Amino acid sequence: MPFFFYPAFGGTVSSLKISLNFIMTIAASPIQWGFFCALALSMALAVGNYLALRWARGRSLQQFLWVLVGGFLGRLVVFGLAIVVVWKLSDLDGKTFTWTLLVSYLLFQFFETLLLQRYFKRAKSIPKA
Repeated sequence: MPFFFYPAFGGTVSSLKISLNFIMTIAASPIQWGFFCALALSMALAVGNYLALRWARGRSLQQFLWVLVGGFLGRLVVFGLAIVVVWKLSDLDGKTFTWTLLVSYLLFQFFETLLLQRYFKRAKSIPKA
């Protein structure tokens, strides 16, 4: 049993059941689950790529390009696998998942680009010691 189920850590099995029932009543249909899962996957990958690019900023140009291209290709692989899993192996609505994933990916990519531009502009204006 995971550690968060033990009363010493403040969690119980009954509190988990209550929270899962609450989640199931909020998003009860496969369409809603597909929407939320696609949105969460897209946001997690966008945040991960943003942090990876911030990390690579201080490295060499070759490392930065590896992180940039690797992040792009990695996201394509994860998205492709997620779409195959949803269409073939799950009860989620495939059309909703795919369209939400596509739209949220483009939206988060746009915001990630804006944030990176601001970050690099600000980092460039700070004098290095």
